[in-house]
Amino acid sequence: MTLFEVLYNTLKKDCWKFDFDQKNELFRLEIRGINCDFVSFIIVDEEQESLLCNTHIKQKIPFAKRVEVCNFMNRINHELAIGNFEMDMDDGEIRFRTYLDSANSEPSQEQLINLIWNGAQTFDTYYPGLIKIISEDYPAEEAVRICSQDDD
Repeated sequence: MTLFEVLYNTLKKDCWKFDFDQKNELFRLEIRGINCDFVSFIIVDEEQESLLCNTHIKQKIPFAKRVEVCNFMNRINHELAIGNFEMDMDDGEIRFRTYLDSANSEPSQEQLINLIWNGAQTFDTYYPGLIKIISEDYPAEEAVRICSQDDD
């Protein structure tokens, strides 16, 4: 079975609502979080035997806040074991990226679901800090601390 078919079957079996473009090997999922809603794009690369999941929010970061948001994301990325935040400095789009290398093996349903949920859950965890920076002028360090307090 191809990676595209494995992912398609997993999403169907797990009752996800999604759109897909088989020609471009791309899936699009809308995910409702606790703090925000997300859109995840999963790119299937059959040749490289890999899956790339980019999780986005619709909100763009205002130009004046981009450097502080980069500081915030860098502090978070330094502590993360899986995935990372990224921002397009030209338009303020941010995303969380996760990746699954499935070379010479078929990924399990659990691995595929983890690929998706890792991005959504991490984004959902840190979204309140992001909003503190954008709307209340919090410094990055304090915004990260606020998000981390929920883990205690």
